[in-house]
Amino acid sequence: MRLTRFRVRKFRNIVDSGDITVDSDVTCLVGMNEAGKTAVLAALHRLNPVDGATFNTQQDYPRWLLTKDRKAEAISKARPIEADFALSDDEKKAISDKFGDGVLTGDSITVYRKYDKDTTWWVVSADEAKAVRGFVAALDLPEEVAKELTSTTTFEDLRGRITALSEGADETLTAALSSTTTALDGHVANGKSISDAIITLLDVPTFFYFGEYSVLEGRIDLLRLSKGGAEETASTSDQTARSLLALADTTPTALCSDDYEDRRAELEAVSNDLTEQVFEYWKQNPSLRVRFDIDRKIGTDPQGRPHITQNILDIRVEDTRHFFTNNFSQRSSGFRWFFSFLAAFTEFESRNDNFVILLDEPGLTLHGRAQADFLRFINERLAPAAQVLYTTHSPFMVETDQIERVRIVEDKGPKEGAVVSREVLSVDADSLFPLQAALGYDVAQHLFIGNSNLLVEGPSDFLYLDLISRKLADEDRTSLDEHWRILPAGSASNIPAFVALIGRELEVTVLVDSGTEGAGRLDAAMEAGRLSKDRLIRVGDIISAKHADIEDLFTVSDYLALYNNAFNRRVKEDDLPPGDRIVHRLQQLHEKYDHYKPAEVLLRDPKKIDGLSAETLANFQALIERINGTQQ
Repeated sequence: MRLTRFRVRKFRNIVDSGDITVDSDVTCLVGMNEAGKTAVLAALHRLNPVDGATFNTQQDYPRWLLTKDRKAEAISKARPIEADFALSDDEKKAISDKFGDGVLTGDSITVYRKYDKDTTWWVVSADEAKAVRGFVAALDLPEEVAKELTSTTTFEDLRGRITALSEGADETLTAALSSTTTALDGHVANGKSISDAIITLLDVPTFFYFGEYSVLEGRIDLLRLSKGGAEETASTSDQTARSLLALADTTPTALCSDDYEDRRAELEAVSNDLTEQVFEYWKQNPSLRVRFDIDRKIGTDPQGRPHITQNILDIRVEDTRHFFTNNFSQRSSGFRWFFSFLAAFTEFESRNDNFVILLDEPGLTLHGRAQADFLRFINERLAPAAQVLYTTHSPFMVETDQIERVRIVEDKGPKEGAVVSREVLSVDADSLFPLQAALGYDVAQHLFIGNSNLLVEGPSDFLYLDLISRKLADEDRTSLDEHWRILPAGSASNIPAFVALIGRELEVTVLVDSGTEGAGRLDAAMEAGRLSKDRLIRVGDIISAKHADIEDLFTVSDYLALYNNAFNRRVKEDDLPPGDRIVHRLQQLHEKYDHYKPAEVLLRDPKKIDGLSAETLANFQALIERINGTQQ
């Protein structure tokens, strides 16, 4: 059985979540803090929990509806959780083998629970009349009796008809009806409908829930631990600790015995295996090792004799890189979460083969890149074993290449409560933020692929390079390699931030004006190893000028022609004040201007490129040759 859809109603801050479709492997519930993500998972967990969690009216029913619905006697009718499960081919075959082809009329079943009830309710689409006819036909009954029995439409009616026919029946008929009753008991059991009988052939997945309260503590009272239920899993820190001990095939009582050294060795062997699994996906510090000890508190009895009053399991972490140990609770919360989850899940997985994993804000305290590693853990380690549903408000926990997995949780206030939707156009901006941020981060990452990324200051740089490169290509001169991706940063001051964002792993060539603040700050990026010295090009190096902008690659007369056309002016070279940068000289003459507009003149009227001087074209060709030379 695979979970395909569920719906939460009248649970905590949820009035009606709406239908929530579930992906076949991983489903991501995204939303703001307090949107209702945890409530969605908590309700689903209670459908078939491994730890016996139930719905409690006082704690779980929406407070603002409790009094009104109690008076209206609506609470007993509420279905806080309802879910659809698709049947597997093997399950459908088992039903057909027992009850006949065509008895099962649907490919899925619905399961739901109510408040303050331990009962699980099932809805199965089946043709019970057909099942009755098939059952009777398989028996060796007299024709008249068989005809009488096949007129019934349910197994309950069939049982009643057998009872009625038995009254006053002769010995032969009584024997036939008695054997029919025996066969019926074996077929559907006493009092069961076809739905009840089909249910016995199915196995609803259990729900494994892991949240922030499931993380191991650093010091654990073994006496307290020994009092908990052995089958409870991961809902609390103590239950996670029990799972860890179970993996080592030991118990709190055994650890308190005199031969605990042997038990500790088993425990550390298990922890070493778990730690290795952690490091396969958690790259922050691979030099950690988990160690265990028993801290025995000694007291005195009324006669003054010493005795052990408390046995504490002390979990410590050794850092082999820095040669020190400290308590597990003092390590990073990311490592603690990861290790604790693996302990609980590995033990649970060892005794279950049909389950759904529910993770509430997993990896919340992990670094952004570590969260990406955790997503890989979900896809590679968890999803092959079971369906996974997790909640998050972190953009790093949203896979933009698997956007169909995302469901958005939004609290619309007391009247509507929390709702869940996959329609991103219908939710507010705050609820959509993690998805927007994830997409933005993904776009930023995918802009810089390979070694042919050219980062320039602004759109005017982009236009000049692109348009004049095309002119050079038309003249069979050196032009920009077709693999270059030109990326405007927006301004010179933005370039260092872009370089830092790209990092060491993605190569980029940077073109900057000479003598600017942004260019100076790039020296620090080179010293830090984030930018190769060979891939930083200053415009001034092309024309042997200390201070130069890309506009200075034009002759003064060429650039003034573009400037005058853009702003409808008649500036001549003799009008300009002295200086070595054409942009600054024009700003001194008039005022600051939009540098893009002169470039736009070339874009709107490409024929003007034909009027550029040989010197201007030679300067741009020299720049392009330098740019092409930085490719690796």
